Amino acid sequence: MAQIRVMGDEAEVAAVLEALLPFVNASTALVASAPRELGMRGPGRRVVFELLPAPAGPVTVERTDQPAPSRRQLSS
Repeated sequence: MAQIRVMGDEAEVAAVLEALLPFVNASTALVASAPRELGMRGPGRRVVFELLPAPAGPVTVERTDQPAPSRRQLSS
């Protein structure tokens, strides 16, 4: 399992996580754990989360529009 660690001052870490987490959570190739805050002895912030490859599986696609009306064929 890979681990992502974001470290820095409070504002910088918040900005990076705000930009990064939507991409990770939207990915169909990765599964991410919930971010965890780690303790630090000094100022700043440390956040980690784990990443795993998403398991391969069947894909289901649902249609959101209306199908075109079918045309009946006329016989000669």
